[in-house]
Amino acid sequence: MDSVSVRFSPLLGLSAIPLRWVPSLRYLLRRRRILALLDKLPAGSVLEIGCGAGALLVDFARGGHRVSAVETSANAFNLAERITHAADINAALYPALEQLSCETFDLVCAFDVLEHIEDDTTALRTWVGRARPGGKLLISVPAHSSRWGAGDVWAGHFRRYNAADLRALFANCGLKIEYMECYGFPLANLSEYLGEAGYRRALARQAPHDKSTATAASGIDRTSLISFFAYINSFPGRLALRLCFALQTLFRKTPFGSGYLVLASPT
Repeated sequence: MDSVSVRFSPLLGLSAIPLRWVPSLRYLLRRRRILALLDKLPAGSVLEIGCGAGALLVDFARGGHRVSAVETSANAFNLAERITHAADINAALYPALEQLSCETFDLVCAFDVLEHIEDDTTALRTWVGRARPGGKLLISVPAHSSRWGAGDVWAGHFRRYNAADLRALFANCGLKIEYMECYGFPLANLSEYLGEAGYRRALARQAPHDKSTATAASGIDRTSLISFFAYINSFPGRLALRLCFALQTLFRKTPFGSGYLVLASPT
């Protein structure tokens, strides 16, 4: 496998500019809260469903976890292979969940994946079956059906989730919610609002726009964000990002954010 240069920082996580992948603002906000919850859990085996570029696998491995992942998009799978190899972490990657046989894990994760699946109940029940006795699930989804917009269509979403519907779904799948927050306020809300016009223009230029193709491409090509990432990685950009991290932590128990993060355990 060819060698590429990747960078890692505690604040921004992994970036791989030679592979045209850098973290987005929403990813950074979500990552911050995921790692805060992960710090409270003992190191163990982690399975990430829909790992995308594999950047979070690097965080998990650096935290002492044994990492495995499933990625059904061929392009994303290849990117995750290159990134985890370049970051020198031992990650077991699979193109389908069935290839893991009957293996179970201490923690099963899926971040902004469930909204891409039409039958979310069956998917969540399948994921529950991959958790060991005493294991947990950590899931994130976009929040508030009233905020459905062009960005959701572009990404290949089937839905956004209201808190009550999400709680009912987890209960129906035999899960007890141990912790739930609404992350991202106010930066993720602002970025969604400002991005709507661009997504509408992109959808108008590209027709038809099917969910499966959009899902396969979601979160992979970040070429358009590379120049903006240079600002985030500057001294004023890092200061602004730290402020936004503090604000989302302060407002995490309110319904004001743009995504839900849920930690649950099988009943």
